[in-house]
Amino acid sequence: MTHAPDPVILPTEPPMSVADVLNRQDGVYWVVKNRDSVFLWVNENFADLVGMSKDELIGHRDSRAAHVEHDQQVMASGKPLLNFHETIAVPTKSGGMVNVDIVTQKGLLRSLDTGEIIGITVCFSLRNPVDE
Repeated sequence: MTHAPDPVILPTEPPMSVADVLNRQDGVYWVVKNRDSVFLWVNENFADLVGMSKDELIGHRDSRAAHVEHDQQVMASGKPLLNFHETIAVPTKSGGMVNVDIVTQKGLLRSLDTGEIIGITVCFSLRNPVDE
């Protein structure tokens, strides 16, 4: 059975792509990585949180060893990892780094034609969001 592709542009006012929506979700961070934990796509929130541009991230392997290890475990199990509490190091305004608690959902990215696992999707939020 062949499925029509999802529309690229949503019927919003003004029209928005799915990437536009994902980039504009308040407090939600999105990442898509391949099997080797190389970033294929990140939203603006994630890039801002880690203090890098999307161009600096996309095409490069995630340098966070614990996150890569979890990616590999999820892909090997073939089961999503839901409501997982972990930390991520983020830069501070003073130039240092601080660990923040996050709640993560890791899903499987599957090939359209074969269903083979080809990567991972990551969606997370800060466990204790701060008011800015």
